Amino acid sequence: MNTVRLRSLLACAAALAACSASAGEPGGWLRPVDLVDAVPLLNDGGRAGYGRFLQVTLRPRAFALNMNGEWAWNAGSDAEQDAIAACEAHGLPCQLYAVDEEVVLPGFELGAPLRALGSRLVQGTLP
Repeated sequence: MNTVRLRSLLACAAALAACSASAGEPGGWLRPVDLVDAVPLLNDGGRAGYGRFLQVTLRPRAFALNMNGEWAWNAGSDAEQDAIAACEAHGLPCQLYAVDEEVVLPGFELGAPLRALGSRLVQGTLP
């Protein structure tokens, strides 16, 4: 099994989601970037915005967020810088969460649920 499929399978399994085909993925697997509920700190409006970000076909595209759950995305030339600038207009420093088809926020590459599961395993709270 290739690395991309393995990461995708682990991400959807960790999210307790059914592992299903994704139309945008050549291999047919749900990708970590597609896990809307794994994006940290977002409220319902932010999750809807992230869903719109996922539907954009223009590349490059970037989604940024801050510790208050404020967010912005942009697509086209300078997408990363523009998304960060628009997010930081809310007043706090922002980080990129996703760029194109990849989650780039450290620790969330496989989705937040797997990260949380891993920390519980490290602390010994699971059998």
